[in-house]
Amino acid sequence: MKLEEMPAKELLDLHNRIADKPAGPKTFATRAKLVARIEQVAADKNIDLASFGQPKKPKATAPRAEPKAEATEAPDAAEKKPRGLGVGALARAILMDPAGFPHALVADMVNAQIDGAAATAKSVRWYANDMRKKGVEVPPRQKHHPVDMDEEQSAEALSTVRVVEPAPSDD
Repeated sequence: MKLEEMPAKELLDLHNRIADKPAGPKTFATRAKLVARIEQVAADKNIDLASFGQPKKPKATAPRAEPKAEATEAPDAAEKKPRGLGVGALARAILMDPAGFPHALVADMVNAQIDGAAATAKSVRWYANDMRKKGVEVPPRQKHHPVDMDEEQSAEALSTVRVVEPAPSDD
């Protein structure tokens, strides 16, 4: 083992293993002083530095009586469960509806369509805000759903409705 070729960190580690008093990284002013101190301690304690600190060869392990179990594959990889319930995707789709349903109504619609969903108006607002951050133009929301409106609000909302003639049928 050539001490001059070893990194300073390994030299310090070697010193601390053979010396009575451990040293810190700032104990020795130069690398040469550290090497000299290691050689002095090794000479005082009759330590052979050539064999000291060499990595020991690992012992061979006895073969197992039973072979290791073969790696098992997942049963039918095609039957993977979906990552989530699809609440976010459904909420985003409903938010893009030009009708502009209120967030509370969108949450109720999601919860009605997906078993186990627990969407709230707040979570639907988060989806809308996330879409806006990503550059998607989300249609504006209605302040109130027509079911929740009083007479004035209902009359105001209906004033914007246009009656469209039905298309002629091909009967």
